[in-house]
Amino acid sequence: MSAHLYTYDNPPSERDLARAERVLREDGVLAYPNDLNWAFGCDAASSKALDQIHMLKPTRSKDLPFSLLCSSISMAAEYATIDNTAYRLLRKAWPGPFTVLLNATKAFPRQLKDKRRVVGIRIPASTLLQTLVERLGGPLATTSVPLIDGRPAAFGYEVFDAFGHGLDLLLDLGNELPGLESTIVDLTETGVAKLIRQGAGDATIFECLA
Repeated sequence: MSAHLYTYDNPPSERDLARAERVLREDGVLAYPNDLNWAFGCDAASSKALDQIHMLKPTRSKDLPFSLLCSSISMAAEYATIDNTAYRLLRKAWPGPFTVLLNATKAFPRQLKDKRRVVGIRIPASTLLQTLVERLGGPLATTSVPLIDGRPAAFGYEVFDAFGHGLDLLLDLGNELPGLESTIVDLTETGVAKLIRQGAGDATIFECLA
């Protein structure tokens, strides 16, 4: 049975974190405020939960992989190749509104049962999400909540009313979200940063942006 849980960000509630972690470990699906917009998320290694998210977004192609939310650059480096140049840029960009495309590590398919060669990763500014991912010990697969009546959801109750039937838990900080998209930058080519989508954030922090 799904639940709508009002919680805190800084510091997060230990009890609420434990509840959300339990949902993830039991192949459940969360909805949460992802700094910029509302998003669905699950343990990136849970095929059952990933299928559940696809049911919530039936028009999204299953061939289009979800981005990963990591808690730190060191966690991101377990799943993506980060050279010295990329590391210097990512220290400026994360945590923040940047989804960065990186080459997947050779261990990536074994870790997440996913054969993609490029992975999109973001580290959120939210202390709640950072702490939850750190407790889980692995990334969340994440994707934005679909438009509701033609517009991005602003409040948690809108998400719960529209998608609560397919969720296990909605984490709500009680704030209105702007419904913005992250900026996507491609760092898969050594020494080159390519802007794929301009969203929130100042992309000029990527010094070699081409």
